[in-house]
Amino acid sequence: MRNLFIFVFLICASALNAQYYKTYDWESTPEQHTLNSYEQKESSVGILKRKVVEFYQSELTKNINIYETIHTITKVNDEVGIQRHNQVYIPMHRGSKLMNIKARTIAKDGSITNLNEDNIKQIENVEDYGDFEIFAIEGAQNGSEIEVLYTLEKEYSPFGTEIIQSNFYIKRAEMVYITNNLLGSIKTYNTEQEFERTYLENKLVEELVVTNIKPVAEEEYSATEANRIYVAYQCFGNPDITQELLWSNVVGNISQGLFPVQIQKVVIDEIRKNIMKEGEELSDFEKAARLDNFIKSNFTVVDNRNQQLEEIDYILQNRSASEIGILKVYAHFLVALKLEYEMVITANRYTHRFDPDYYNPNALREFLIYLPYIKQYISPNRIDYRVSEAPTNILGNNGLFINQELAYDFRKIVQNDPDYSHIVRNMDINFSEDFDNAIVDEYQEYYGHWGVQNRAYMALMTGDAKKQFEDYLTGSGIEGKNVTKLELENEDMNQTEYNLPYIVKSTIESSSLLQDAGGSYIFEIGKIIGIQSELYQEKERANPIEMQYPNQYNYEIIVNIPEGYATDGLESLVINKELIIDGKKLCYWNSSYEIEDSKITITIEESYRVNEYPIEKYEGFREVINAASDFNKAAILFTEE
Repeated sequence: MRNLFIFVFLICASALNAQYYKTYDWESTPEQHTLNSYEQKESSVGILKRKVVEFYQSELTKNINIYETIHTITKVNDEVGIQRHNQVYIPMHRGSKLMNIKARTIAKDGSITNLNEDNIKQIENVEDYGDFEIFAIEGAQNGSEIEVLYTLEKEYSPFGTEIIQSNFYIKRAEMVYITNNLLGSIKTYNTEQEFERTYLENKLVEELVVTNIKPVAEEEYSATEANRIYVAYQCFGNPDITQELLWSNVVGNISQGLFPVQIQKVVIDEIRKNIMKEGEELSDFEKAARLDNFIKSNFTVVDNRNQQLEEIDYILQNRSASEIGILKVYAHFLVALKLEYEMVITANRYTHRFDPDYYNPNALREFLIYLPYIKQYISPNRIDYRVSEAPTNILGNNGLFINQELAYDFRKIVQNDPDYSHIVRNMDINFSEDFDNAIVDEYQEYYGHWGVQNRAYMALMTGDAKKQFEDYLTGSGIEGKNVTKLELENEDMNQTEYNLPYIVKSTIESSSLLQDAGGSYIFEIGKIIGIQSELYQEKERANPIEMQYPNQYNYEIIVNIPEGYATDGLESLVINKELIIDGKKLCYWNSSYEIEDSKITITIEESYRVNEYPIEKYEGFREVINAASDFNKAAILFTEE
């Protein structure tokens, strides 16, 4: 009798504490929603985007499961909107179970087309994104509303993220976070709205409401994906888990094998044979550079779950490693070379902004090795990089730095050398006797990230892609040009000298740069600097400015004036734009000219001292960027004297 009582009590308790999705439903009689004039111009409008995440612990088994309920109502206004929403993909991660599903299309006249569940298909490994349940939306026409409601049961994971913003306008987005008797936390990003504690059906929940969310803006010089509105959350059964404890666990777990005490003989032998001969005197930079060259020339990083790819003995013998395994290889060689180093865990800044205050495993996807004595980085998984500043997709993000004593701290990954990336271009321009062709002799030096990228492009590209890049190196956008000379120096990706420039020497001839003006000639000099970025957008800027990296361009262009000709229109060569923030000139364009001994000498300096600019300074930044585009339109008129 007592056992029966306990059983009945547990059943009743379970019923009282039933999962939220079991009682949640859509309106039995749907109503069409009215759009304002702005919304009517959009291809589709999210009337409602609701996500409920509930962590539920069984009273009987104490197992924890996650129940995710997704409820969306979307109005489609044209064919683009219909095509955007006429297929529904439900990701079925390992252990996921579809608890319920329904969908309907409500036409403008109020007629309803319901989902036929027999039309739901299971598809495995869609474009390497995993398994999906997929079905088509039927009956959608211009002005229809598509409503979808389903719940997934998932295996417990203490961490999760939810992206709120999408590529279409959303009138109302809601997220409900339910932890029941478990402990959880949640944090919003890229919105001023925050979660508020409230009650839904006698459950204490955290609820976020964001309205009138504009579509994600694809803009040049921006980290669009990282700027989306999103949520990160955590849920644990243990009340003693803190953010500090989570970071400490990461350090403890990731550090195994990354700070070795004993070095294998094979490593010492490789150093003496291929990196640093006994008695040879090298600087710390030269040691690190030779090491980086050796590993990237002899080891392969493999995307494979084979556990042996993380075992140092196997890796040293087979020269294949996982992303973690290759870090262990570097660690053994660095210790043997007596080079101090720190392991760095961070994220691609274009997808995640690393947050030291809130642990999110999705933001721990990139690894670097920092060499504090020379203030440079090794990028173990980047075949294009050698010892240098941090790669462009990481520069400017925060990172977790772990030293050889396993002490850690958080730092912003900054560029040590402010002049690291710059381009020097010297041009000497002559004209054929009949003024049919402009002849441009050019000498270029590419430093920093420019040099890294150029070496990688030319070494790794083939066919048309390589030809297109050669076009870029010799004046992109010059029609009908004939490249009569192209010589490259310092091409090898393996370099041991700090910031050795990638050198390009070229000669081109082009008739398209000259226009006959009835005895006079127009020389479109602006085109010789190549196609330039333009920021002439009409819409209001949505994202802060984020350049790839700080950089600078220095041009000296000499135009030899043909005998018997005078010049006009030189005022178009003079452009001066600058952006000053807090008393510092952070970006500028200055171009000027001098005439001496039948030569026009044009000097251009274009500089971007930092890679991040606030959105409030967009207009000033845009003026500097557009100065290059304006110069691209400059022309000199040659007239007979």
